[in-house]
Amino acid sequence: MEPKYGDIERCVYDAVCALIRRARGTCRTFTPKQVARVARLSTKPVTLSVIRYILEKMVKEGQIQLYRKGRSYRYIVYNTSPLWKKVKGE
Repeated sequence: MEPKYGDIERCVYDAVCALIRRARGTCRTFTPKQVARVARLSTKPVTLSVIRYILEKMVKEGQIQLYRKGRSYRYIVYNTSPLWKKVKGE
């Protein structure tokens, strides 16, 4: 059975939090494919599009930032982000 959108959204949020927890410096960059692998979701283009949509929502909410160069999408979370502070317990 395919996961529902709400389930994917929760998995993406949890995966981003896991990536932040493992961060050693003051920021963490990641791609939608890295998020899919951490969340144990499919890395097919359709799923990656949904993940990118969810990450774009997080950008609009101010939790993460987008770094786009050409066709590639990388997302960045700095230690000043509210999401970073929540995950790291600062």
